[in-house]
Amino acid sequence: KGKLGQNEAAIVDFDRAIRLKPNYTDAYCGRGAAKVGLEQHEAAIIDFDQAIRLKPDYAAAYYNRGMARIGLKQHEAAIADYNRAIRLNPDLVQAYYNRAIAKGDLEKYEAAVADFGQAIRFRPDDADAYGNRGIAKLKLGHLDEARADFKIALDLADRAGDDQLKAKVERLLQELDNTD
Repeated sequence: KGKLGQNEAAIVDFDRAIRLKPNYTDAYCGRGAAKVGLEQHEAAIIDFDQAIRLKPDYAAAYYNRGMARIGLKQHEAAIADYNRAIRLNPDLVQAYYNRAIAKGDLEKYEAAVADFGQAIRFRPDDADAYGNRGIAKLKLGHLDEARADFKIALDLADRAGDDQLKAKVERLLQELDNTD
């Protein structure tokens, strides 16, 4: 079974769990995450809303609802959900990362740089975070800072054996070198 089948099977299991225990917040959140995996974003949001109604301080539900909202191109609403998730769990590194992506999509590059910086503080070996922060810095015209982030991303991607990211960062560095 592929990922599609896994998500569909998970939804069946979560449906069963919810029938047995209607206030099982983790089941609503898990079913919503499976629906996001199937790109059923609106249906996922309904599950995350229910999880939040049952447990208003459930950081994972806000985080996952933010992901569903990104899938619907509702960037501002996603950022609000990531903000809430971070307030509830300041160590939720992926919320900083995804909020940075959403801010970048809205061309709020300074804010994106700050959030990628937070993600890097938690995971200093995250090549994607360095690469994306470099892109945001590039958009701001901070070429030397972008180059530095790209070089770190390239080194980390190389050490991790991530050839796809490595090729992407090499292209970005080449483009940057061509602008000098």
